[in-house]
Amino acid sequence: MEAGYCMAESVTQPGIDHTNEHEHTSRENTVLNGEEETPQAGLSAYPAKAIWTPRFMVIFALTLVIGLSVESLLTNGWLSSYYTGQWIFQVYVIFNSICWLALIVVARSSWVRIGGIFGCIWAFFMTVNITINALHIDPGSSIPGSVNAAICIALLGSYICLSIARTSFSRLDTWLFGLAPIAGSIAVIALFFLTPAHERSPKALENFIATIALILCMLVWWLRPTSWKTQPGPTFLFGSVPALLLLLAIPSAGFNMSNFFLAHVVLYPPGRLSYYAASFFFSQVALLCLLLGTMRVLQGEIRV
Repeated sequence: MEAGYCMAESVTQPGIDHTNEHEHTSRENTVLNGEEETPQAGLSAYPAKAIWTPRFMVIFALTLVIGLSVESLLTNGWLSSYYTGQWIFQVYVIFNSICWLALIVVARSSWVRIGGIFGCIWAFFMTVNITINALHIDPGSSIPGSVNAAICIALLGSYICLSIARTSFSRLDTWLFGLAPIAGSIAVIALFFLTPAHERSPKALENFIATIALILCMLVWWLRPTSWKTQPGPTFLFGSVPALLLLLAIPSAGFNMSNFFLAHVVLYPPGRLSYYAASFFFSQVALLCLLLGTMRVLQGEIRV
C-alpha cells in the first residue's frame, strides 16, 4: 500500500515537467529519422518542390515540340525574305509577358512577384528595342545601347529574385550575391579602360554593362548548387538564355553591338541571311527557354 502510494505521488508531483521530456523525446526521434528542418540564413523554410503533374508535363512537352517546329519554319520564311525578324521576336515577347503578368497575380512569394515585375520591365524594353529597329533609327544613336543595357539589367533583376525565392542560402550563395555587384562593377570599369582611347564612348560602356549583366544572369543560376538541387528545371532553362545570347554574339562582334536580344541578326543585309540562319534560329530558342522557365515557375507557384 505504501509503495503504491509513493509511486502515485511521484507521478503527480508538481515539480516534474513531463511536457519537456515529451518534446525532447520527439525531437530526438525527428533527428534520428532525418526529418529535422534546418533554418535558413535570412530566409524562411522554402516550400516543398512543385510536382510535375501529368497535365503540366503534356503542356510543357507540346510547347517545346511545337515551339521548336515553328521556329524552324519561321527561320525558313525569314531566309526567303517573307518578313523581317523583329516581329517574330515580338510574338515571343508577348507570350513571355503573359507569363510574367500571371506570376505577379498568382505568386505566393514576394520574391517571385518582384521577379515578375522585373520580367514585365524586360518585356517593355524588349518592345522598345524591336520598335527602334523596325523604325530604322540611326545605329549610331545612343538610344539602342541604353535600351539594350536596360533589357539585360531587368533580366538580371528578375533572375536574382526568382533564384532566391525557392532556394536556401549556402555559404557560396552568400559570397556570390555579396561579391557579384562589386566584381561586376570592377569588370565594367576594367573593360572600359582597357578599350583603346579612340573607341571609348558611352555606347561602349553600355555594351559592357549589358555583357556583364548577362554573364551574371548565367552565374546566378548555374554557379549555385542549391539552385540545381531545389529547382533544376528553371535553373537549366533560365541559365541557357544568357549562355545562348553570349555565344551568338561572338561571331557578330563589331556589328550592331547594342542589340543582344535580337542576336545581331535581324539587321543583316539579305545577301548574308543564309550565313546567319543558325543564329536566327537559336535566338528564338533562347526566348523559348525563357518562356518554358517562366511556365515552370508559374506552375510551381500554383502547386505550392
